[in-house]
Amino acid sequence: MQPARAEAAARPPRRVESVTLFQLDRELVIVHHGQEYRLRITKSGKLILTK
Repeated sequence: MQPARAEAAARPPRRVESVTLFQLDRELVIVHHGQEYRLRITKSGKLILTK
């Protein structure tokens, strides 16, 4: 394993509260390697990620 990957694997994943991401919205767009993904909060409060 490369040193940077080994270091990243050793620490826990970063935690972000959904309210911080969404603020007052129910949907946001995440751009990953030039592709857009939509993360939205459903009426029942669940998260759905779609391309």
